[in-house]
Amino acid sequence: MTLQKLKRPVSLFDMALDGIRSSIVDGTIEIGEQISETRISEQLGISKTPVREALQELRREGLVQIDPRKRTTVFKPDSQQLSELFDMRVLLETGAAERMYQRNREQSAGLMRAVVERMQRAVEREDYRGYRALDSDFHQTIIDGAGNGLISETYRPLSSKINVLRNRGLLDPYVVHKSFAFHQRLLALLENAEAEEFRAALTTHIQNSQKDYEAWLATLSPAD
Repeated sequence: MTLQKLKRPVSLFDMALDGIRSSIVDGTIEIGEQISETRISEQLGISKTPVREALQELRREGLVQIDPRKRTTVFKPDSQQLSELFDMRVLLETGAAERMYQRNREQSAGLMRAVVERMQRAVEREDYRGYRALDSDFHQTIIDGAGNGLISETYRPLSSKINVLRNRGLLDPYVVHKSFAFHQRLLALLENAEAEEFRAALTTHIQNSQKDYEAWLATLSPAD
């Protein structure tokens, strides 16, 4: 007789962490919004303790800020923080791209082509929410292609912050089409093994994204 291995139940902490993080990333909880432990615990149907622990973890990830008065708010980067965020993104993604070319170029190109084909279908259907998720997958392909666990671990919280911005700033169809054209160009450079050109284009793409998010953040009032 063979028994199936039992699956561990998801802890209340993990449930709270995943639920709050997803709500921040997808825009259910807005940038700069104050978060109430009581309200979240009531909505999730759990006690405050796992919610409080989840918020502390999200603070370590940089997705929420807790001030001296114990108020918890979703991060809202100023111009300096945004610049530092994208500077770090350039360093990690271009560094990962260099390793990807050395170790996993052909495999990564195949994975990236599959993502770009799905991106194209999303654009054609005007499924911009789906496109934004695929945008994240595209850049994760570069990180994974490096084959370096420390790079992936360092990138993870950065990726969460980028996704928060991506799901709010990448709404204009014009910006989406411009973004897609750049992703197509990056794929072509990867398939043609043009390493220097790929890293240069990736840097330009990330810098252009920063400008788009700066323009979007400038439209928000201080109270938003």
